[in-house]
Amino acid sequence: MEYWGLKCILFFTIFINCIFISQQNKEEVLLDMVASGSELGWLKWPDENGWEMAQTAFNGSLHYNYFVCNVESPAGQDNWLRTTFIQRHPTASRVFVELRFVVRDCNSFNGASLTCKETFNLFASDSDVDIGTNFRKSQFRKVATIAPDEISKMGGLKMNTETRVVEGLSRKGFYLAFQDIGACLALFSVRVYYKICPATIKSLAAFPETVAGGDKQNLRKVAGECVENAVSANQPLIYCTAEGEWVVPVGQCQCREGYEPEGDACQECQPGFFKADASSEACQPCPANTQPSEAGALACPCVDGYHRASTDPLSEGCSGLPSEPVDLATTPVLGASGKVTLSWNPPEDTGGRSDLTYRVTCELCDESASACVPCDEHIRFETDLADTNVVIGLLESGVNYTLSVEARSGVSQFSTQRAVSSITTIYYDRPP
Repeated sequence: MEYWGLKCILFFTIFINCIFISQQNKEEVLLDMVASGSELGWLKWPDENGWEMAQTAFNGSLHYNYFVCNVESPAGQDNWLRTTFIQRHPTASRVFVELRFVVRDCNSFNGASLTCKETFNLFASDSDVDIGTNFRKSQFRKVATIAPDEISKMGGLKMNTETRVVEGLSRKGFYLAFQDIGACLALFSVRVYYKICPATIKSLAAFPETVAGGDKQNLRKVAGECVENAVSANQPLIYCTAEGEWVVPVGQCQCREGYEPEGDACQECQPGFFKADASSEACQPCPANTQPSEAGALACPCVDGYHRASTDPLSEGCSGLPSEPVDLATTPVLGASGKVTLSWNPPEDTGGRSDLTYRVTCELCDESASACVPCDEHIRFETDLADTNVVIGLLESGVNYTLSVEARSGVSQFSTQRAVSSITTIYYDRPP
C-alpha cells in the first residue's frame, strides 16, 4: 500500500474522543489546540517534508491535527513542530502538557522501513519575548520522550493520552516543541495548563485562588483572612498542593460576640438571643429574669428587681435578693461563762442563688428599741459567715443584747434593701 494511502487511513479518521475537551475547575488552560482550530500557526522545521496539518469534518465543524509519517526515508528524521508563544502566569513555574495522539505500529509496514520509530520527543524553551519565526534547536531543553501505551495497526486507531510536567519556568512565557525522529504519528490535541487551588472558605477563613506549588515547593503556604464579623488570635494558614488541593489548615476564625456561624459566614444573633464571647458556638436564648435582647446582643439585661453579679456567667439568669433568715435562737454554751450560740435557718427565698453569706451584728438598745448602739468591742464573734450559727463570747450578765443576722448574696450590693432578722436576749451567769 502506498504511504499516502496509509496517511489517509491513519490521519483522516477521527474519533469523538479526539476532540473531547476536559473542563476542570482546578485548571487554568494556557493553550488548547482543539479550541484554536485553524488559528494555530505553529512553526514547522524543516518547512517541507516534515510535519503537516490535516483537517476533518465532524458534526459540521472542522477539526485539525498535525501529522508526520516519513518512515520510508532511509535517513534518520529530525522534524520539529513548535507552538506559538505561550504566556505564563507569574507564579506558575510548573505547567502540565496533555497530549492526545496516535502512533502507527512499525511492524505494519512489512519491514519496509528500517528506521521507523514509535516515540517522539517533547521540548520546552523559556523566553521573555515572542521570537516569531526565529527557530534554533539549541534554545530548547528536552522534557521527555513520549511513548504510546497503545500503537495502531491497520484497520484500527488507538488514541493515547499522556501528560507531562514542564518545570523550572521563570520567564514571561515559553514555547513547546515536538521532535519527530522517524515515527508515523499524529497529534490530535495539545492542552497546556497549570493547576490552581480555587478560592475557598475553611473554618470561617477566606483563602484566595492560588497557583499550585512548583519546583521544590510541593506545598505552597497561603495566608487567609477571617470573613466579616469573625476574628482569630493568629492569622489562619493553609497549604496548596502541587495537584491543586487545599490541605492542612492551621488556625481558625470564630464569629465575634453577637454573631454566630451560618455556613461560611457569621450572622447577627436574632432578637431574644445573645452571644457574649467570640467562639464557634451558636447564639443562646436570653435566660430567666432577663429582658428580650435586640439583634446582635452581647448580653440580655436583667428585668427590674433582678441582678447579675460580676462573676455570674451571662448564660445564667438574673437573680433576686434573698429574704431574711428565720428561726433565730440563742443557746448558752455549757461550761463556758459569758458565751451563747446564736443559730438560725436560711431564708425561705434565696433569690435563686447558692452563694449566701450571713452578717451578724450585736447592739445594745433601750427598752423601746428606738435607740441602739454597737456592743462593746470586747464582745467577740465572727461577723461574716457561711454557716447558720455563731458563738458570741464575753457577754455581761443581765444585759439586754439585740443580735441581728443579715442574709446576703452576690447581688446584695446592687440594692439598698436589707434582709435582716433580730432577736433580743439577756445573758445570766446564773438563772435569775
